[in-house]
Amino acid sequence: MAKVVKVVDHGLKITTDRLGGGGTEPKYVDWGIGVTGAADDDSAMESAGGETRATGTSSQQTTSTTDDTYQVIATLTCSGAAKDITEMGQFDAESGGNMYLHATFSSIHVDVGDGIQFTTKVQHQQG
Repeated sequence: MAKVVKVVDHGLKITTDRLGGGGTEPKYVDWGIGVTGAADDDSAMESAGGETRATGTSSQQTTSTTDDTYQVIATLTCSGAAKDITEMGQFDAESGGNMYLHATFSSIHVDVGDGIQFTTKVQHQQG
């Protein structure tokens, strides 16, 4: 379970760009082994795991009001060496690009060939 999940500062810009018909969808997911908690001003993984970002599948979901939640599901598979995953990030490009969301959590050990499916949900609320 995530300890800290943040739509980071640039993630807010991505949202408003998308509302205005611009920008690129933030559906690319990466993981890492960083130890610092997610912060509003994060722009990159603390220590990326080394695998290629996964392209997620996005959809609208209903949490409280019809279609109020943006959801991305992506699976990353360990291909380098075993590692202990402690962070994930969501970006608007397969490499480089801008961070939309950053999460940190208790360590999950993965061996080569192991995968983790990440599901992110960003709910928009009135008020």
